[in-house]
Amino acid sequence: ARLRARLGAVPPALVTIVSILLLNNVAVAAARALLPIYIERDLGMPPAFTSLLVSLETVMGGLISVIAGALADRLGHRLVLVIGILGFSAGLLQYLTGVPWLLVALAVVLGLAHGMRSTSGQSYLLTASSRQSVGVPTAAYFLGGTIGMSASSAVAGPVVDRFGFAAYALVGLGLNLVPAAITLRYLRDVRPERPAGGADRGTWNVLMRREVWLMGALRFASTAFWGIWSLALPLLMFRATASVLPPALLYGTVGMSLAAVSQFLIGHWSDRAGRTVPIYVVLGLQLVLALVAALAWQSTPVLMMTGIAGVVTGWTMSVLVLGVVRDRTAPLEHGRVVGFVHALWSFGILAGTVVAGTLIDIDPGLPLAIGALANLVSLAIAVVLLHGRRLPAPDAT
Repeated sequence: ARLRARLGAVPPALVTIVSILLLNNVAVAAARALLPIYIERDLGMPPAFTSLLVSLETVMGGLISVIAGALADRLGHRLVLVIGILGFSAGLLQYLTGVPWLLVALAVVLGLAHGMRSTSGQSYLLTASSRQSVGVPTAAYFLGGTIGMSASSAVAGPVVDRFGFAAYALVGLGLNLVPAAITLRYLRDVRPERPAGGADRGTWNVLMRREVWLMGALRFASTAFWGIWSLALPLLMFRATASVLPPALLYGTVGMSLAAVSQFLIGHWSDRAGRTVPIYVVLGLQLVLALVAALAWQSTPVLMMTGIAGVVTGWTMSVLVLGVVRDRTAPLEHGRVVGFVHALWSFGILAGTVVAGTLIDIDPGLPLAIGALANLVSLAIAVVLLHGRRLPAPDAT
């Protein structure tokens, strides 16, 4: 009954932003998961080139994110979000060219788009929600994303197998116009009230706080694991089965579907109990998964099971980190802190993908073992951030 009451209290603005993210991901999300396969199978290039493209994308996303957050804080979220949505079309255009320098240029555009969409969308979510119920709306936000990814993967795998990557890209480009149009027409800007003097704390002062750096460090280390996982696991599945379908349908569709449910459950749990225990549980599970995969990567069933479980834990971690940001920042700081945390997310992805792309052909167990180490570091950071100043359950505040 309480869960239904929370759902009924979700503001229309949150329904709109979730719908926009879902539709955007339906159009573009599978492009990221299938990129290593496209590069290796169709273009005959090594995983290191995929790593280069993903690295450029993530660096540009990190560089733009604080600027995007400041723009969202100052000017509102809608314009920044529309630019980000349309910019995601660059990821689809990559499948229409095999020219290396064009692939690199499109990766730069895609990175800028990713930073702008993520920062504006997530800061919009925090501004439109309350601390007492941020977990469930955050889960709903990522739920829209994961459902969109699941649907995108379910469609993309068979389409690519039958018609090729170009057909998939053309369909996605057309679909991506829909969320951009909805954003312009229906998304209402939600802006916090500014102080009477019209001033707020400067960006430098906001970002130099110790706990902001700890939140960024937690995001970096846990995402480094995800960077390794999201490149290594689909590629190892493809190599083990010689088919696009297992990584697209099992890793993508099943993993994202389970992640959607898990995000909602962990958001509800963290709203009731606080973020601390859920963070420890998720990071502990990721540590175990990475160790198992590193020791038994030759087993296709192990790859399937750990791969799916890693998708689930990776996405639930996103809900928890964003909840911590909402708990510990003021409304006028949301865009900048979300932008900073997203920058560290980008650099974490960069570190993980470079590690995976460089080491997977030497020994597939090596990047997975480093993924386990990243989770151990994440647990240590979480203890420093949360121990001794345990966040109260939001219901108690």
